[in-house]
Order: sequence, then C-alpha cells, then structure tokens
Amino acid sequence: MDKSASELVGAEQFRLGMRSLASAVNLITAAHAGHRYGMTATAVTSVSAEPPTLLVCINRKASTHGAIAKSGAFCINVLRAGHVEHSRAFSGAQLGEARFSSGEWTRLATGAPVLIDALVSFDCRVEKEIAHGTHTLFLGRVEHIVAGGKGRSLLYADGQYGKFATLGERVLPGELPDSLDWGIG
Repeated sequence: MDKSASELVGAEQFRLGMRSLASAVNLITAAHAGHRYGMTATAVTSVSAEPPTLLVCINRKASTHGAIAKSGAFCINVLRAGHVEHSRAFSGAQLGEARFSSGEWTRLATGAPVLIDALVSFDCRVEKEIAHGTHTLFLGRVEHIVAGGKGRSLLYADGQYGKFATLGERVLPGELPDSLDWGIG
C-alpha cells in the first residue's frame, strides 16, 4: 500500500513521539523596533564549528519568529536546572515584556536579550532561513558567547523538567566504552 508520510504519521502522533526525546531547555530571544521578544524552545542544535553556527526551529505563528526575521539576529540562552520558572514564563505563563521580569538581562553585539545567569548564551546573526511546514529554521552565525559558569542544563522530556545526572561513565571523543550495548549487529 502506497501512503504519503502525512497519512502514515499525524501531527499529534508525532508530538507524542517527540515527548520521549530529552532536550536542553533554551530561551530564544530577539529584539526589534525597541521591543524584546522571547520563547522557550528545545529545537536547537549545533550545525558547524567552522564557522560557529547554530540552528533554531521557530513556529511562524510565534511573535519571536517575526522579530528574528526582521532583526536578523537571535540569542540562545541555555537554561540552568534551577531556571524552571524562566522556562514557564517564556512558554506562555507571561506575555510580551512581562516575560523579561524575572532574571537579569543585557545585550551583546546583535542587540538580542541575553540572560546574565544562563548556563551559556550564544549571540547569533541569521545567515540563512529555511521554511519548512509550520516552522522556519534559522541558521545563526555565533558572534559572541557568554558562559555563565558551572551548573547543569535544564532538560525536558515526557512533559517534565529534569537535570542531567552522570551514570559514572565518561566517554571521550572518538571512544566508545565496551560496557555499553549500542544495539549494533
């Protein structure tokens, strides 16, 4: 039977499946025409180290989308495990400028808001936009990084917040421990 992908997997089924994917929680922020915009997002990934480039996926209905598209810049603020309230504020508990009432904020090269005590913040200029479905993928060249010090990332999976805990195994780049079952072969 030949079915299209949209017939095989519906949006709700896809969302339920994605709940199992643990991700770091980030605040994506932008500024345009004297206003600050921001949202909580987990759809963030590294693209390239040379040049340093990150990708964010933003729903075109989000007000932050328009601010990024018009300003050509955004900041990815990686939240600490203790920043659950920041995440909630930026995911709809508060609106507009009120989202920025918690935490201390500054600006760097692009003018996008930077959370001072974020685990790390990446100040980015948009280099490319790719529209796909309901979202736009913004590829941003990292212009400045502010590392806020030690701490653990705030994670989100299965509708819950959590934080990373080590299992006692340290994996070095290019090294796979024999004690793990990788499901290969």
